[in-house]
This record gives sequence, structure tokens and C-alpha cells, in this order.
Amino acid sequence: MSTHITARCILAAAVAATLSLSLNACWADEPISKPAATEKLLTKTKIVEIKLSSAFTERPASFSFSMFSGAPTKTPALSQLIVTLNKAAKDPAVSTVFLDLQSFQLSTSQAQEIAGLIKKLHAADKKVVVFSADFETGPYVLATNADTIIMPEQGNLMVPGASMGLVFIKGLLDKIHVQADMIQIGQFKGAEEALTRTEASPQFKEQIDGLVSGIYSQIIQTLQTNRHLDEKAAIAAIDEGWMTGKHAKDLKLVDQLMDREKVDKFLQSQEGPTPAGTEAEIVTDYGDARKKKLDMDSPFAIFSLFADAKPKTRTNQPAIAVIYADGEITGDKPEGAAIDDDASVTPSRIRKAVNKALSDDLVKAIVLRVDSPGGSASASDEIWQILKDADKQKPVTVSMGRLAASGGYYISCAGRSITADEATITGSIGVVGGKIVIKGLLDLIGVNIQPFELGKHAGMLGSDRPFNPEERQFVKNLMTETYDLFTSRVKAGRGDKIKDIPAVAQGRLFTGIKAKEVGLVDNLGTLNDTITAAAKTANISANFQIFTYPEPKTFADVIREGFQVDAKLPLELQTALNAAPPAYRRETLHLLRLVQDLQKERVMMALPVGLVER
Repeated sequence: MSTHITARCILAAAVAATLSLSLNACWADEPISKPAATEKLLTKTKIVEIKLSSAFTERPASFSFSMFSGAPTKTPALSQLIVTLNKAAKDPAVSTVFLDLQSFQLSTSQAQEIAGLIKKLHAADKKVVVFSADFETGPYVLATNADTIIMPEQGNLMVPGASMGLVFIKGLLDKIHVQADMIQIGQFKGAEEALTRTEASPQFKEQIDGLVSGIYSQIIQTLQTNRHLDEKAAIAAIDEGWMTGKHAKDLKLVDQLMDREKVDKFLQSQEGPTPAGTEAEIVTDYGDARKKKLDMDSPFAIFSLFADAKPKTRTNQPAIAVIYADGEITGDKPEGAAIDDDASVTPSRIRKAVNKALSDDLVKAIVLRVDSPGGSASASDEIWQILKDADKQKPVTVSMGRLAASGGYYISCAGRSITADEATITGSIGVVGGKIVIKGLLDLIGVNIQPFELGKHAGMLGSDRPFNPEERQFVKNLMTETYDLFTSRVKAGRGDKIKDIPAVAQGRLFTGIKAKEVGLVDNLGTLNDTITAAAKTANISANFQIFTYPEPKTFADVIREGFQVDAKLPLELQTALNAAPPAYRRETLHLLRLVQDLQKERVMMALPVGLVER
């Protein structure tokens, strides 16, 4: 490794240690009572300031280092925000929570997750203030739940409505003379269309139109409820699309106009003096674990980073285990292969997390948090079985995040109950399969493959030719069996809650609201709500802890397992992807992984990869 790369690795290590956060926290399932006035007189008033920037993640990411992007950056995670805001709700010294949004990106469903936490703050008589210089749809939907929305007079508020985009790469495959030979079971499935079409089929377009309509209705309802606008005014505001802060205030979309440097004084002026006659204290590191400090005068300081940095904050209180299934569902990697990263959900990863939860006497219940478009059919079924077996020992319930479709819905059916956000995208009960044919690419570069085969269909899975009609029917029969298994798992998990399986299957997509109407999910709510309900199911009536699995890897873990520099993509492709908006970059990578997975997984339970909420 060169001196330059070594220096970047040391820098990355230092950043990783600085960003270490506690994942275990004390929780309370009891209703939070409003603090008495006398309690406020005993403690100095605190204003908790939380800065949120970059894209929102489900949980703190593991340590990673990319030779392309350099040291890791700190991204906000829902799991840590839940811990911090729950702590603030119970703290009698906290009067206000101030969310400072800086280039903050989140989907409508993620906004609904944080909105649930804000409601808990309101129930505890805490004020919530949100500031952003520029609001887009997701962050603004979140902000409408606050008591006060602040932005600069010349800031930008952009809430043009609901918009989704589909990424298609057939044109790219055509340019390199590669063909996706695909088969699907489910009239509305559409999972293969990103590979085989340049735009959506009429059937799939109908599904996406339904999702966009559902999310648009939720935005309108949010403005009516939270900003007290009538429907006509809400629609008129959205139709303006892009406006300055001054005009947004005229339309009653925001409450105060000021630059960021004036906000702190404004917050303190709203509190009044504390009992000691001083201004309220603004706390900027509330809820953070103690950060490890390095003695840079010592030549051996860097070696302290090699120690195990995992937090040790367990108590003897009962616990709820939250297991994250976030990413594409893939099969286990073979022995000796590279270590699984955080971008995929594998049977071994879920089994390891489940075994930890089952073997820990403190853990009384398991919550599976799903944010997945699905993937491998066989891996989905294996994970479903792992969760069903776990439920025989400790109750398993499910919380759906932004996306829980196809294989993501399949594994969700293992839970006793399913809770989704209103804007969760779910369903897509169907199967897709096929292979990637590279014969044209080989011809283009002058490579010829001469087959030597014994057996009528010995070359069926080869990538040098498409399926013939007989082979295509064989694959379709196999996929039909998989589809029948999928629907049987749904019936077993949902019982009489779904009145008509054919009406909700065939690849149809639903928002969380529609999914509850047709019986695909039981409740509408947040991860916080699901954890609280799981505690009640486990008869936990006092404070409890939450343990999150899989635990993010620290720098020490990476060193023990063998340091690997992320150089999976050619530099030119990595550079091009980094220039794309984050949502499109993520979905393009999903598509490329799907193409790779099709080389080993012939039958998939996958949402139409490439769906972007804009």
C-alpha cells in the first residue's frame, strides 16, 4: 500500500473513532407525562440543537474506507435519532428541540418516521423548531410537524408535489451488445422492465401512477392538518412549486424569516430567563456518546484506535432487539469470499443477528426493520424460515421503512404483525427470472465460444445465447412454483386479513395506507411505535433497552477481519456515479448488482429496481 493510501487510512481511522455513537439506549414504553412547573424550576432550561445533513440512513453505518471518496462522512441515522429524541422527551431540563436541516435529504416515509418522534416530544410538552435555508418536499413534510418553521427571507422552498422516476438501462445494455432474457410471473410485476425496456409498460405505469397519487394525497393532507390550510390553498401552494421564504410566509407555509446566525437568539428569547436569571443553554452534543480523544503528542496514539470501540452501555434492564434487513436480499457468499458489507441482506447475516437476540436473556422480543426491494427468492425463503423459527422462542414483529417489497414483503410475513409508514412502498408479490446474454458483446470484441455439451438442455443457463421456447417454458414452470410458494407464505402469515390474494398479488404495488386497507399490513406507524408495541407484547411495563443488530463494524473490526479498500468499480464509473444525485446513484448501483446477481440467482423476488422518489 502506498504512503498516500496509508495516510488516508490513518485519517479515516481517526474520523471513524470520532464518529463512534452508542447504539444501545434506555427506552420507555410508558406514556411520557408533562413535567410539572416545579420541575422546570429545579434545573437550567436546555435547548437541544440537532444538526441533520446529507442523506438519511436507517442505522449507523459500519466503518468503511473508499480510495475514491476518502474518509467516511457522518450521516444521520434513524436509530440514533430515535434514541436522542426519546431521551429529550423524558428530560425535564429540556424545553425545546431545534432541528437544523443542512442539505438534508429524506423520503416522505422517512419524514413520517421523524414526525412520529416529534409527536412524542409534543406529548411531553416540548417545543420543536425547524430551520433550513432550503426546503425540499421530504424535509418540509417533516418540518410541518414542528411548532415553528424558520427559513431565510431569500431561501428556497420547493414542494412541487409527488414525483417518482424510473431508471432504465436497456439503452446501456444495447450499447454494449448485452441482452437481458427475462420471464416474470405477475401481470403487474415489472421488475425486469429496467433491463428490457426504455420506458414502463402500461400495466407497470398504472402501479407507479397509484404510488404517486397516494403520496401526493398524503402531502395535501399534511398541509391541511399541520399548516391549517384548506384543500384548495394546499393545492395552490404546491402548484407554485418553487418560492422564496418571503412568499412561503405569505402563504402561511413557514412561520419566521431569519438567517441562521439569528436563530439562536430567537430561540433563547422564546424561553425567557432561567431561574438563575441566565439565558437558556443551547446544547449541541445532546445524546452523543463520549468521543474518544487522541493524544496527538504521543507517537503511539494511533494504536488506541485498534482497540474494540463498541460501546459498553448495557444494563440489567430487559431489552428489545431491533434487527435491520436493509438492502437487497442475496444468497450467502462462498467460503473465503469477501466479507459481507452493509449493502445486502443475507441469510447468514440475519441468522447471526437472530441467534444473538435469542441467546441474550435480556432480550424479550424482536423487531425486524425492513427496508428492502427484495432479491434472491431462495435467500428470501431461508430468511423467512429463520424468523418463523425465532418467533417460536421470542415474539417477532415487523416495522417497514421506505421500502418493503417483493422479497422484502416475503420476509415481513414471518412477523406476528406488520407496521408500515403511510408512504411505505410495499407489495410487489411476484417473481422474475432470467439471465444476461453477452453473445453480442463477445461478437463485438471478436470472442467466440464453441460449446461442447451432452444433455438436451446442457447449455440452457449459458450466457452465450437466449432461452429457446422449450427452455423458456421450463423456467416459467419453475417460477410459477416459486410464485405459488410466495402466495402460500403470505396466506400463512396474514390468514384471513387478506380477503382476496389474487387482488393484491400479481406484482401490484401499494403505499402503506393502501396496504392496510387490503390487509397486507396491520398498523400504520413508525419504528418507535413498533418497538413500544413489542415491549407491551413481551409484558415489559418499565424502562427497557434496545439492542440493534447487525452491529456496525468499527475500525478495530475491519483490522481484525482484514482491511479492504473499496475499489469494486472502475475509477471512471465511480466518478460518473458520484456526480449523479444520491437517489439515482443508489438505484443505478442496485441495477448493476441485479445484473450481477442474475448470474447466480435465476429466480428473483425483486421490486422493479430503479424506482426513485424525487
